[in-house]
Parts: sequence; C-alpha cells; structure tokens
Amino acid sequence: MRRLSSRTLLILAVFIFAGFVIVGCEDPTLVTNEATQVDQIGPMKINTVVEACAGSPTNTNCSPQGPLQLLVGYRVPEGSGGPESVPSSGAHDTVSTTFHKSDTYASELQRLSPAPAGEQWIGYISDDLNLDATTTDPDRETLAPAFTLPAGSAGSVFKYAITIGQRFNTSNPDATRPVVCDLTMLTSQTPDLTTCQTSTSPGGLGTDINGPTVNELGLAAGPAQTVHGGDTATVPFAATLIGPALNNPLILSASSPLSGGAAAPASAILAPATGANATSATLKVPTSAATGDYPVTLTATSGGQTRSATGTVHVLAVPGLVISFKSHSLTASKGGTVGLPISCPADSIDPCAGSVTLATAGKVLVAKKKARKRTLKLGSHKFNVAPGASSVVKVKLTSAGRKTLARTRRLGAKATFKMTNRAGKTSVTVKRVTLHAPKVRKKHKRH
Repeated sequence: MRRLSSRTLLILAVFIFAGFVIVGCEDPTLVTNEATQVDQIGPMKINTVVEACAGSPTNTNCSPQGPLQLLVGYRVPEGSGGPESVPSSGAHDTVSTTFHKSDTYASELQRLSPAPAGEQWIGYISDDLNLDATTTDPDRETLAPAFTLPAGSAGSVFKYAITIGQRFNTSNPDATRPVVCDLTMLTSQTPDLTTCQTSTSPGGLGTDINGPTVNELGLAAGPAQTVHGGDTATVPFAATLIGPALNNPLILSASSPLSGGAAAPASAILAPATGANATSATLKVPTSAATGDYPVTLTATSGGQTRSATGTVHVLAVPGLVISFKSHSLTASKGGTVGLPISCPADSIDPCAGSVTLATAGKVLVAKKKARKRTLKLGSHKFNVAPGASSVVKVKLTSAGRKTLARTRRLGAKATFKMTNRAGKTSVTVKRVTLHAPKVRKKHKRH
C-alpha cells in the first residue's frame, strides 16, 4: 500500500478541518439596527447588532468557530463618509473587536448588487475572531458607525440598507487580504471560505430602510454694529433649522477677543422652529477700547455638535462733551443768583455733566482795607443735562461778587464749563457774559 507523504497529509488535514468548520458553523445574521442622528444635528449613526452564531433556535449552543472575520456593508446616501474604524462590544460569549473600513468589500458589493442612483456602499471587516462554543449567551457584536451626511441632505429622509457576511481564515491566515466575493452571487462561498452575504436588513437589499429626517442648523451673522467705547453692542444672528423641530434646545454661548470686553448670548438656550430664527449676542465694549473692528462669535451647542458664526462690532472713539450756551447778558436776582441757560446736543452719546465756574473777565477793584485789583471768582455750580434737553444752571454769587456787582452795576465775566467724558477725556468750554445787577426800584416822594 502506498504511504502518503507528510505534505499530502498536511493538505488533507487542512481541508478536513476546513470542512469541519464549514459544516459546524452557523452563519452570522443581522439582529437589530436603528439609525439616529448624533446630537440632533450631527452625523447619522446606525446602531447595528450582529449575531455571529445564528444556527440554532436559541442561539446559545453554537459550536466553536474560528479563526474568522465578520463583514458588515452599509448602503447609504451618496456623498456620506464613514469612519476608518469602528469599535464593537461583544456579548457574554463574544470578545470585543474593531471593524475596519474595507474598500474591497464595498467594491464587491457594488459589483454584485449595485447601489441605486444617489446611494453608495461602505464596507467594514472585523479583526480576526476565534469564537468559543456558546453556552449561555449568543455570540454578538454591537457596532455603531456614524456617517457624515452629504451636502444638501438636510430635510430629507436618511435611507440605508445593511448586509452581513463572514470570512474564514483557516486556509489563508492573512486577515488583511482583499475581500473577494463569488463571481456571480453574494450568497455563494468563494474558495477562501468567504460569504459576502449571509443576512440583510428587513426587506432585503432591494428595499431601503427609511431612517429619520436629517436635521441641520445654520448660523449666520447680521450686519456689523457701530458703537462707542463704553457702549454695549447687540449683534443680530439668524439660526436656520432645516428639518423637523428639535427635541431639546441648543446651548448658546458667545465670545470675543476684545481685551476687557464681555460677550454674551441674548439668551442661554435656543429652541429653534423649522426655518429662520432670530437671535443675537451682545458685546460690552470697554471705554478704553481702541477704534477698529472686533469679532463676536455666537456658538450653538447640542451635545458634541457645535455651529458657529461671527459678526462684527465697529468701535468709534468716545467724543468729547460740548454744551450750547447762547446768552451773553445775564441779570442777577436780588438774592445774588445768576441763571445760565444751557443745552445738551441731541446727538451727544452721554449726558452733559460737569461744573461751571463764573469769574470776572479781567481784574477788578475789590473793596478792602487796602484796595487792589484781581480776578475775582464769582461762584460755581454742578450740572447734568440729558442729551437733547435744556436747563438753567443757577450760580450763587459769592459775597465779594455780589458786593462788586452792586458797586459796578455791570461786570464782564467768563463762564467756564468743564466736563469729563466716559473715557476720562476732559473738555473745557468758555463763554463770555455780561452780568448786570438787579434793578433797584425807585422810591416815590410823599407830597
């Protein structure tokens, strides 16, 4: 009898073991799937539960399987992007693994089951697995890839489909080799023990699953706002929601690099309805701010998702304060009070506030034991007039001023108005006036 060579025995052993694996294995199947949008406005996550062993009624008495790799293919809207790798968690009898994007699996799916117009295949393959026999729990892997959404998909229904497959690595242990399906069918097995489709989403690959309607929030800044240092600017923004109303409001925050400035959203939260929603951010500008343009950024946050837009605040220098004073001839009252009529310009950014001092325009003779001439302070008073308003500032003349005016009956004087604006800049306005003594009533002689 001819004895078989050791090389021939090794080859036979491999085929016998491979046959055992094929006969004793149970094909993986898709248990559940659900598409949800991450944080309401983010990518679309498809929560996928794959049962690696599904041959028995209870799925708890599967024989050992391995080494093998699980295949998961997603048919998603064209332009979607999938992550390069997706971690998975296994149930009691299954070790956790990582699924890696497989362009060859996606290409094979497209070759044998072309995606309809507007859709594309994205494929994944797991790391090498060795599954023990199940005794209590089925062998399961749960993965949830999050697919970025194509531009312009907001407001449309997210449609997708899923297919499950497997590949045994007993005859070819290279887990990085390309995925090769049967020449004509996804469900047939290739010579390297690859079955590209063992289970599909409900309805089969010919039917799309209708996921949720895609939401997207856009933020846009309104026109630039012009203010002076010390003012608070309110920058308008428009938050446009495309898709159904959100279940939870978004958190708003605002920021600006302006040193000493304080930015804040008009409200802490935003619960947008479908369409455009008006909102705003404020920026308190310090009085010391240099003139120029400063950005204000409004950010809307939903979980790990953010949307931002940046508006502009144009800061002007704080102008000096001025007052309007037209009287040149003033008559003192009997009590020695002079009324100075003043007006604050309507376009003044602040009230006209400060003090006025009356003094003689030149040196006058002051009656004392030793008569001498000097500039005489006649009195002073504070004032505060709102923009666009008028007032009369009443200055009580000093005793020396009253006596001098009573003696001379007329005095040339200067009214010096001194005001300091919010930025600390002092402005001085001097007006020349003529003061008249109060009229003296003549006494009538008795006959």
